[in-house]
Amino acid sequence: MKTNLQTNGNTWHLYINKTIIKFLGITNTERTVLLTLENNILHIRKISNEEIDNFKHLFCKKLVKRGSGYGLNFPISLLKLLDINPEKDQIEFDINGQILTIKKAEE
Repeated sequence: MKTNLQTNGNTWHLYINKTIIKFLGITNTERTVLLTLENNILHIRKISNEEIDNFKHLFCKKLVKRGSGYGLNFPISLLKLLDINPEKDQIEFDINGQILTIKKAEE
């Protein structure tokens, strides 16, 4: 699916609706995700509260409640690594198992 990022102060965010949240296994009490970057594709997967200590040295973020879903804030530096200009580029996201992948949408 293709979508645009929305501005959120000095960052940009992606709204993730309730259906996708359920596919990813994210709950109100466990909403920390691990972000990994490979070949200009961002991979996002939920990590449980018990796993958080194992991933302290990696890039973990907590999803922010937004309406009936959640939002994921993207710092500008991460968008640069993905070669995404949020003012003109769309992103494409897909779910593979319980992993959400995000990349720059092809024109």
